Amino acid sequence: MTYYRGGPTLAPRRIDVIINRKTGLVMPGRGVSIADRSDGLDRFGGAFEVGTIPNTLEIVGAGRNPHHFEIAPKQEMTFEQYEAELAKISLTKV
Repeated sequence: MTYYRGGPTLAPRRIDVIINRKTGLVMPGRGVSIADRSDGLDRFGGAFEVGTIPNTLEIVGAGRNPHHFEIAPKQEMTFEQYEAELAKISLTKV
């Protein structure tokens, strides 16, 4: 399946993730938003096709919208590790 990001970056914000209060690590299940449709992403800076993701990350469904997904860590990792893994993903302007 092809996924798209609104805007030219996958840089995460702290509000994009859930932090484990005990360990301080980013938990699986939540992450930066992507979609399986390129329409409607103009307000975020235009549609960019998401390249191959590292095996340390996974794409999970998010919310009620069946076209909304998130790139989340497969297992707990530091926020800095999560940023570094996301930086490995290429984005191509559509």
